Amino acid sequence: MNRLSTIVVIVLALSSCTSVQEESAFERTVEYYRQSGDTLKMLAAQYLRDNAKWHYGVSRHFNKPFEISYTDVLDRPETNKDSVFKAYIDSCGYSIVSDSPVYDIDTITDSFLRENIDLAFDSWNKPWSKDIPFNDFCKYILPYRNADEELSSWRKFFKKRYETSIIDSVADPTSLPDVINYLMRCIRRDVEYGGSMGLLNRYPLSYDMMMKLHWLECLNCAHFTTLVMRACGIPCSMIEIHWRFTEVTHSSVLFPKVDGIDRAFRISVGDTLIYMGAPKDTMAAWRVWEYDYELNADLQRLAKTYASNAMVQQLALPVTHSDVTCLLCKTYDFALPIPDSLKPYPYLFLCRFHDWHWQPVREGHVCGDSVKFQNATIRQWYRLGYADGDTIRTVGTPFTIIGNEGLKNVNDRIRLYDCSGDTVLFRLAYRDKVKEAELKRNMTTWYWDMDNKWHSVTGEAILWGFNPKTGEYKVFEESLRSKGFRPDFHLFDVKVPKWTVFFDDVLGSPFGFITQNEETGEGYLMQF
Repeated sequence: MNRLSTIVVIVLALSSCTSVQEESAFERTVEYYRQSGDTLKMLAAQYLRDNAKWHYGVSRHFNKPFEISYTDVLDRPETNKDSVFKAYIDSCGYSIVSDSPVYDIDTITDSFLRENIDLAFDSWNKPWSKDIPFNDFCKYILPYRNADEELSSWRKFFKKRYETSIIDSVADPTSLPDVINYLMRCIRRDVEYGGSMGLLNRYPLSYDMMMKLHWLECLNCAHFTTLVMRACGIPCSMIEIHWRFTEVTHSSVLFPKVDGIDRAFRISVGDTLIYMGAPKDTMAAWRVWEYDYELNADLQRLAKTYASNAMVQQLALPVTHSDVTCLLCKTYDFALPIPDSLKPYPYLFLCRFHDWHWQPVREGHVCGDSVKFQNATIRQWYRLGYADGDTIRTVGTPFTIIGNEGLKNVNDRIRLYDCSGDTVLFRLAYRDKVKEAELKRNMTTWYWDMDNKWHSVTGEAILWGFNPKTGEYKVFEESLRSKGFRPDFHLFDVKVPKWTVFFDDVLGSPFGFITQNEETGEGYLMQF
């Protein structure tokens, strides 16, 4: 099933739960704990019940029995990398098949829920987690699923595999960070980060499939880690980071600030521990999502309002995501004036240019004569958009937000893309990767004008050399080799209007815009 088909199924299901479905295993589990007199477990069951109808699972399985052991393959000295293992899997014809989404409310059983709740409470009573507040327990430990993976007995499996050894292996089992570090060492023995396993790691897999694959890309590294930690009573959640410098999403695990953890941090199988310090402009992701179990009512309304628009649905679904961009990045709230024609719309969107289309990345609420946006970050190339049926249309001038600490009003930070201004000399360095570089070479780059028309600029780029011992740069000539210089980059000088959005012939996407140094008159690149 492709992405759009899955979205259609989910959207249709958003309001399809009937009263018969409501009287399900979730309701019976609440009643079971009520009659047993266990108030906390009853409240936990209610928490799961209240959000259950928004959750679904997708059964993903190998197209044939997976009979490969990665250890057998790696016993041979020539096969010691994930790329080789992936090539071996491909040579055997393995692929992953996905079935249609199945909603938890329709399929989950009383016994599954009770086992999950009982095991979660048992882990919550361990020395390292017993002081975690109940609300944090419900949000970060209790959920029986992490994303849209197929339901399984992962908690029982991981609890037996990892939790039983903590007391004997950790010097201070009351220390959450010490327990987390120990578990990360254990996890890294069972699975490793592999950069070439993308087609087999595109969606969250079941725990047994991840164990069989062994090499996981960041999504399943984070997914695997989240399940292990929760099975052992460690509060955490999976986050999805959309960095501004790349079109590739990175997944990681967030350990929130709770009793026992003084500072929030993130980590995954392929990461080192990164403490979440003060949010910075330099960390400007265009959005960071947290995988939650709780319903995000704002996203639910957005999904229902634009049920026919696939781009908005990709922004809004699943409706159990929450925006945690402000934990990593310095974010800004601001309002934009809008024309009368857009005032009837309940939502407008900040759109980002991606895959040669303007795609919505952040929703804003229309209020009177303006639209209000929250948690936007600097150095993105934004344009105001609105949903017209199944299409996203853009209006107005593209703009960005600059991170100037001297500007207290966020609206003073907004810079319009306006290439009707002065022409400036812009210098773009293209790094050389060949030892014998040409002294001069023709370079071509592109930019957009105010009418959204392409302009190509071709010019002669001069080779510059670098002396690593002295730190000097000079226009390169062969005689400089004997003096310790080596070819380093070609410098391309071009005249362009300031506030021009710039492209190059390799990336094929906007990577910055040109502004002007007021002292020298030269243009310089501000990266998105």
